[in-house]
Amino acid sequence: MDPSERDACLANEATKRLPDSNCIIMEIACARPSDDLFKVRQTYHACYKKSLEEDVSDHSTGDFRKLLVPLVTAFRYEGDEVNMALASNEAKILHEKISDNAYSDEELIRILSIRSKTQLNATFNQYNDQFGNAINKDLKSNPKDAYLKLLRSAIKCLTEPEKYFEKVLRLAMKGLGTDEESLTRVVATRAEVDMELIKERYYQRNNMPLDRAISDDTSGDYERMLLALIGHGDL
Repeated sequence: MDPSERDACLANEATKRLPDSNCIIMEIACARPSDDLFKVRQTYHACYKKSLEEDVSDHSTGDFRKLLVPLVTAFRYEGDEVNMALASNEAKILHEKISDNAYSDEELIRILSIRSKTQLNATFNQYNDQFGNAINKDLKSNPKDAYLKLLRSAIKCLTEPEKYFEKVLRLAMKGLGTDEESLTRVVATRAEVDMELIKERYYQRNNMPLDRAISDDTSGDYERMLLALIGHGDL
């Protein structure tokens, strides 16, 4: 499969398992450039005779639907231009909504779903500078809340995807057993994108190379496939 076909297939399977697979929809929406996400939506429509946003809307509810549908329909500016006045103003809006526990407010979701990733980075830096906390720290008021967890993950995926995917890999191989679905998904989808950054982050976070962690946790052809993918993005 080419990347858009693979992501369309991943998304279709994920929509059938919502809300358990919210993170997969979020990853596709937030970690892909706008052109790639647009191709995924086109491929999804061609393969399944309905739109991705339609399936996400039909299979999700409440706050999850309010967040996921705008994210999958986003088409962001991909350049480096930043409006600092806008960043400062929208940092204030985000802080106001978070202070009021209005985590699914339409203004908060609007900012996350329409602004470029460069602009969002500037906004989150302004948030930290103005209010003394990283935005994700302020979104941990209830660490067990599934919607807040998804919201934090979306922010991390939009601004620091290598940190987000390092954590997914770490948790997939933590403790007894292996979450093979998550491990395979991250390696397959990021092999030709930012795997070197993810490997660096993994080593910094865990003091162990990713290839050694995979070797310790997997075996046989599966292990060899994963090691080939993380070592050689063209395989």
